[in-house]
Amino acid sequence: MTDTNSDPAAKPMGKPADGSAPSSQPVVERPVETIQFDDMTATIRRLSTPETYIALQPPDAIPYIVAPLDKPPDEIVAFVIQWIEVIRELRADMLKHFQKTKSLKCRYQTGDIAYLFGRPYMLRVYPVASTMGRKKGTRGRANVSAAVRPEVSVIDLFLIRTRDYDQGRMAFLSLAKPVFLRNVQSLAEQCMARVFDDDKLPKSIAVRPLRSDWIRVDQTKDTVWVSENLIPYPPECFIYAFLNEMIKVLLPEADESERIALLDKGLPGWQEYREILADSNSVYSNQ
Repeated sequence: MTDTNSDPAAKPMGKPADGSAPSSQPVVERPVETIQFDDMTATIRRLSTPETYIALQPPDAIPYIVAPLDKPPDEIVAFVIQWIEVIRELRADMLKHFQKTKSLKCRYQTGDIAYLFGRPYMLRVYPVASTMGRKKGTRGRANVSAAVRPEVSVIDLFLIRTRDYDQGRMAFLSLAKPVFLRNVQSLAEQCMARVFDDDKLPKSIAVRPLRSDWIRVDQTKDTVWVSENLIPYPPECFIYAFLNEMIKVLLPEADESERIALLDKGLPGWQEYREILADSNSVYSNQ
């Protein structure tokens, strides 16, 4: 949809400044806090981000919009109108899924919500063609792929066995790991620059399964190993886990007050993210 004046489905909350009745034209008052469409109120979250996207929060599929701090209100409304039919379709899929089960545990099936760096995506799982005559990839690795549509928070997974948990997880990780690594590398560099004067960041950061740790530092290989289980969590959770471990490694003699001072310097409000990581019932943990 390109004509932003032709669909009254997305409209601002409240009345025009002159007190007249609201028009059908989707013009939003400043500052923008919410947008109303389809009898729903979607919160607008303005962040220091270059992208605009819409996400659906389970289990009620309530949408919210994330937009850059300086994005004009009319552009946000136009964006919602552009994707409104897709939003309706995704909401119907999600509501249908959660009518069957209220569980938030991700099984990597259509309708499940998977988190990547704290951001929710709805999964759509599609069967791929028969592999007869092809050489099967190791553990299915060559037979799975994933594509992301950030505008509407959907991840498409293409699997040979659509009900196979391990293959679904592998397909998701084939997408999530590179995205996660690109982000954590930058976050780690910025964190170290804030807390330590000289460059003490290990040469490489890699993701692998870790049973009991969020972060493990291998000083012999100058590598930081990050648990796959951190992938769903918000970036601040990674910063806390990373900084907490680096303090232990670099300053093993630091007492409690010194450690807390360094955490405060690197991540103000770190206690909140420690609690998120400790919560075994969070949506991120369930993934």
